[in-house]
Amino acid sequence: MRNKRYMPSMGLAFSEALDMKELSKKAAEGWHLKRFQCAGYGLEKGEPEEVIFSIDYRKLQKADEEEYFELFAYGGWTHVCSSAHMHIFKAAPETTPIYSDAESSIDKLARLAKPVNLVASIALAITMVLWVFMTFTSGTIQHIAEQGFTGSFIFTVPAIMTSGGVYYHMWKNLRLKSKHI
Repeated sequence: MRNKRYMPSMGLAFSEALDMKELSKKAAEGWHLKRFQCAGYGLEKGEPEEVIFSIDYRKLQKADEEEYFELFAYGGWTHVCSSAHMHIFKAAPETTPIYSDAESSIDKLARLAKPVNLVASIALAITMVLWVFMTFTSGTIQHIAEQGFTGSFIFTVPAIMTSGGVYYHMWKNLRLKSKHI
């Protein structure tokens, strides 16, 4: 019997809460998160565990990691894994959420938006340049630009959608914040 499994992500910019809920469900079935894995999560079989998960986005210097993880541990959260400035924590179900208000959620999303927007902007710029070459050249250069444009377009659309997803969640939290003021 295999003791490792892959769980695809629904896209953290679109359904972070759903991913965290699914990880909790998998842990209750004995499948524990061990690492981020290409567009998803690597799970390993173990004893069933009732836990909740939460994710934080923060660029850390190596010297700051220990203090950062200790801060979460003080709140009852155990660091599970990290990748590309994303850090997943788990805790007992009754633990106070990491982001318990709209303002802290907006802060988290703002940290996520910076690298997402940078990638989307670069991808869009490359796609536009390739479109210009594809439109205003001929022969071999046009053929190369067409191939590049197709590949770039396939990457750019999800990047822009991800950026839009982040801003959608920020807007939802701003609305929530304005209702509680």
